[in-house]
Amino acid sequence: MKLVPTKLAFKDVGTPQFAIETPPEHIKLHCILLAVAKSKGGKTFFVTHLLDWLNFDIVLCCTPTFESNSGQYKKMNVLPEHVFNPDDPDVVGKFTAIVDKERDDLVEYRRKVQMLKELKEIYKTPLRLGEHYELFSEYVDPFGNWIKPTHKWGGRKPRIAVFVDDAQSTAIFRNRKFLNCVTAHRHLGNFGVDSDEASIGISLFIAVQNYTSQGGGLPKAIRGNATHLALWRTKNAKELKLISEEMAGEVSPDTFLKVYDYVMADEEDKYAMMFTDLHRKDSHPSMFRKNYKDFIIFNENVERKPKSTETTVKNQS
Repeated sequence: MKLVPTKLAFKDVGTPQFAIETPPEHIKLHCILLAVAKSKGGKTFFVTHLLDWLNFDIVLCCTPTFESNSGQYKKMNVLPEHVFNPDDPDVVGKFTAIVDKERDDLVEYRRKVQMLKELKEIYKTPLRLGEHYELFSEYVDPFGNWIKPTHKWGGRKPRIAVFVDDAQSTAIFRNRKFLNCVTAHRHLGNFGVDSDEASIGISLFIAVQNYTSQGGGLPKAIRGNATHLALWRTKNAKELKLISEEMAGEVSPDTFLKVYDYVMADEEDKYAMMFTDLHRKDSHPSMFRKNYKDFIIFNENVERKPKSTETTVKNQS
């Protein structure tokens, strides 16, 4: 066999999947991050720290245990009106209403900035508004100066996270609107069909005790859309095997299990966590980390199956 090249070329179209800039050592956003650990295994502790590190402006918590875990949530300054019941059938509508409101506020701010710019060009000073003063009085203060429009986030799109915690066996994982929200998470708060601008979107952080649907774990619709996985020790060999197989689009099951064994070999670290980044930054030396803080560099060449530009990761001893 051989390939005969043409002059055809693909071009980037639409908006980027990861539209939010993050510090060099951190993951890309928007994301769908799954945290899987037994009860009191460290998942809420980790996710609340990560949400803080990633500087989210708004964190929406969907959990029945907010009050009992309030100490861990405090660092995120979650507002009382941003705490939701995972059994509420309209919980997704409440998420999207908040995102849409932020989009509308930003659009209105931009409209006012443009209006002020045009007023300054036409009238130069507020004193020249004349008979049009009442129409544009909101742009003039009592001292006859232009009023600069304000926006809660300084004219930028807010970073919004949804943290679903301790929600296994609740209705949210059977809520079709939530499953659709997972698929369309980065498209929420869009600016209309005529706009090429990236939507405000949300990043989802989902913490559960079981990876699979049995026993209140994750439906396949959620697992199949995950961009990141934080995994703690598990005694369920079948579940671990399934996880490794579902990661096969990016890394072989054998390699995944080797890294898992390496991380969990540290018996003194009872909260040891294997972190897998399925869409790592080009600058990151590995798709795997231990406890998120440390990249795992292999002791041998390990083949991966990511982007077409990816090369074999050669690791130092």
